[in-house]
Amino acid sequence: MSFPDPPERSESPRRPAFGMPTTEHGETPPCADGDSAAPPLPADATVDLAAERREAGIDEILDTLDRELVGLTQVKTRIREIAALLLVDRVRQRFHLTASRPSLHMSFTGSPGTGKTTVALRMATLLHRLGCIERGHLVAVTRDDLVGQYVGHTAPKTKEVIKRAMGGVLFIDEAYYLYRAENERDYGQEAIEILLQVMENQRDNLVVILAGYKDRMESFFSSNPGMSSRIAHHLDFADYTLDELMEIAHLMLAKENYRFSPEAERTFRDYLRRRMRQPRFANARSVRNALERARLRQANRLVADTGRRWRKDDLMRFEPEDFLASRVFAEDPSS
Repeated sequence: MSFPDPPERSESPRRPAFGMPTTEHGETPPCADGDSAAPPLPADATVDLAAERREAGIDEILDTLDRELVGLTQVKTRIREIAALLLVDRVRQRFHLTASRPSLHMSFTGSPGTGKTTVALRMATLLHRLGCIERGHLVAVTRDDLVGQYVGHTAPKTKEVIKRAMGGVLFIDEAYYLYRAENERDYGQEAIEILLQVMENQRDNLVVILAGYKDRMESFFSSNPGMSSRIAHHLDFADYTLDELMEIAHLMLAKENYRFSPEAERTFRDYLRRRMRQPRFANARSVRNALERARLRQANRLVADTGRRWRKDDLMRFEPEDFLASRVFAEDPSS
């Protein structure tokens, strides 16, 4: 079963990482009109914002998020608010109403498997369609991609990542690992200083999203006030409830042309209830992994029964035994 994986890292954009223009007063200009041919508007003109939203493709992106992600009402509301602000700013430009561009750097906090990377990917597309970033790609990295292991290694690594991300969104997962206060010789601080400079001076063509567990991110921001001051939007991705996880499972199965039998659905619900209490539970990621393992067991079950002929529905249906073999159901969870 091939469920969606995090996006691949993009290729390097063919433009310099530094020296992006600002206004003559040093302010960052607002997002450009996505349609360079859109004419200015006279003072007495009227604008249909719903039509502008549809033309920019905002509705399509938000609808895709609703289809892809269960729950996350507060996150989706904030994204709609950001999209509305940027759309109105774009229309205001056509009326010659100037305003500085809002900061778009973000912090996504939550447990693994709560949709942070998916939202970052859609945010990149949204910002591109509204003319806020040039390319709209997502570059997802961790500490190892930014921090070197010896003197003089960190700066070129960090700058290379920034070059690849320029014109899009740089998504730094588990960003708190950049800062290790217990190690005076750690090179992560150098990466942070370069990022701070870029987040301030290049924010007209690069959006940085820092992600990780909420408590660790709060400690990271407390230790790095300069980073905290550059983050305008803090989005918290709550853990999914059992009902939401079951809904996610159904969406995944439907996409891959599988389904539960009634008995298997009850068994899988019991599986999730147990798994949620165990270490390293990763929300939707754990659901995906469980269904992939069930696919292996189902295939083995079908092939092993050499005395039967199978119908299409048999190939699509999971049964309880496809889940009961999991060690989650063992008396000793560590076995």
